[in-house]
Amino acid sequence: MIFFSYLFSFFIKAYDREKRIERIFTSMNQPNIQFSKLANFREVGGLQTTDQMVIKQGMIYRSADLSRLTKQDILTFSTLGIQTICDLRTSSERKSHPPKIMEHDKIVHIPMQPDSMMPSKWTMFRMLIAEGKSLSFTPIMKDVYQSMLYERKKEIQQLFTLLSDEKNYPLMLHCTSGKDRTGFLSALIQLAAGVPVHTVLSEYMRSNEGVRMLVKRQERFVRMMSLYRVSKEQVQPLLGVQQDYLEDVLKEMMDTYGSAEQYLLEACGVPKAQLLKVKNILLTPSAGIPSQNAE
Repeated sequence: MIFFSYLFSFFIKAYDREKRIERIFTSMNQPNIQFSKLANFREVGGLQTTDQMVIKQGMIYRSADLSRLTKQDILTFSTLGIQTICDLRTSSERKSHPPKIMEHDKIVHIPMQPDSMMPSKWTMFRMLIAEGKSLSFTPIMKDVYQSMLYERKKEIQQLFTLLSDEKNYPLMLHCTSGKDRTGFLSALIQLAAGVPVHTVLSEYMRSNEGVRMLVKRQERFVRMMSLYRVSKEQVQPLLGVQQDYLEDVLKEMMDTYGSAEQYLLEACGVPKAQLLKVKNILLTPSAGIPSQNAE
């Protein structure tokens, strides 16, 4: 009897611990903003630039998709006063996981991948079965970042047009996990504002903490789809972020264009006056303002 009592107590404590971890998913920058079912939510701002400015907080948020929000999460989300929600997902992703928010009229679709790049479940099943233990997700993920750099210039221009208008703030960026498409665009914004590359990379890596609530479910799905031919280790590059995903594509951008600003001007066709307006909206002197240190 004592044993069963101990066992019951153990499971209750374990359950409480799991629920506590789930409840504590927060902005990681703003401890007062808490969501129980919104993963990878945090600020894009709060980072210092090389010229002693700082990106204002409360202007741009980032997260995973909004399809799993609880009633309390929906209310919390509304308190942020977000004016523009940039949904970076494909149309098929949006259809299968629609957002659970009241502000549907504020959603702008900026697909950072074409639907053709998103394999169907049947195509994915055949690939996982055929390649099994030889499959590596790292090159697949790196190709995703390359395609964003070279094939989504129009979408990037669309985002910076939104960013150049003050009435669109506060603004949110999100994709499915809030780590790759959202991570790439967040990095572009931060670099264009003058945040040093090493700080941007450090901030980008925080997504590994932010996606923890999603990892088990996604890992289970991929392994099940492969009939368990794909190992847990193989799946890891797909579930989180690796520094070289972003680092490699930024190096290529810098080698080709010299800076994020020049990439936006030359490759994406963002007008210089528009980019200057984005900086004027987002930046403030850092003196006396606590900045979010991602290092």
